[in-house]
Amino acid sequence: MAIKHLVITRHDGTELTVTPNIGDTLAFEQTLKKNPRLGGVTDNLLMAAPFRAWSAAKRAGLLEQTWEDFTTGPEAALHVGEKDDETADEEGDELGLGGATIQHTI
Repeated sequence: MAIKHLVITRHDGTELTVTPNIGDTLAFEQTLKKNPRLGGVTDNLLMAAPFRAWSAAKRAGLLEQTWEDFTTGPEAALHVGEKDDETADEEGDELGLGGATIQHTI
């Protein structure tokens, strides 16, 4: 299974590659629940990837920006895009994600 990475292009053109985890996804859901005026997940499909990327970057200590600063103003991110890394297990630990992946079937 390919690991899904998100690439944040910052206001100055630098890129950050992050790997959102389930906590970042749940944080997105919780934010929507706490702010009913935003609507549900299906109303915010375009916000999901940027929020998860921002949350993952904050968790990893790569960003200190608030969500508002990340999305608006002079230092807002320019783009968040998905990157598949199907060769990470074959090529080694290029992105600092750890070595082998343990898989099991239920």
